[in-house]
Amino acid sequence: MALAVTTNASIDFMRKPEAGRDMIARCRLLKLGRQLAVADALLYSEGSDDAVARCSMTYAIPPGAARR
Repeated sequence: MALAVTTNASIDFMRKPEAGRDMIARCRLLKLGRQLAVADALLYSEGSDDAVARCSMTYAIPPGAARR
């Protein structure tokens, strides 16, 4: 099985996470094309509404890779 390859990754850190709390990620798939997949995510300390970081990722999908 061919794996996707990261073509771009960016993380903006906005504040320190709360000590002793788990991190929660809320992700969105923005585009799933034949060649590229683009997603973003916001990371939070568990129980907080203030984002700790924002991530943006782009993946290259190999030719012939099966998608669901």
